Amino acid sequence: MNHPWRISSGITASFAAAAVIALAPRFAYLAPYSKAIAVNYGWSITLYTLAALVAVMAVAAGVLRSLGLIDVGRRIDLVERSIRRGDGDPDLARRLRDEELGRFTE
Repeated sequence: MNHPWRISSGITASFAAAAVIALAPRFAYLAPYSKAIAVNYGWSITLYTLAALVAVMAVAAGVLRSLGLIDVGRRIDLVERSIRRGDGDPDLARRLRDEELGRFTE
C-alpha cells in the first residue's frame, strides 16, 4: 500500500518534536502567562500551528516525491512478490518459501 501522507506526517512529527525541544527553553519566560495566552490567543495559535504543520507536511511530501522516495514501499513490495513467484534469484525464492513455512536455515 502506498500511503505518502504517512511518510510525510512522520517526518513532520519528527521536525515538530525537534523544534519543540529546541525552542521550549526560549519561551520559558512566558510560563506565568500561559493561561492568559491560551484564553486570548489559543485558537489563533492552534490554527497557525496546524497551518505550519500542513505546510511542512506538503513540502516533505514534495521533496520525497521529487527524490523518488515516496513510493519505495510499493516498489519493494512488487520486487518481493516477483521474487516469491520465482522470478530472479532461485535461491532467494527458495529461502523465502522456507521462511513462510517456518523452516529457518542458514
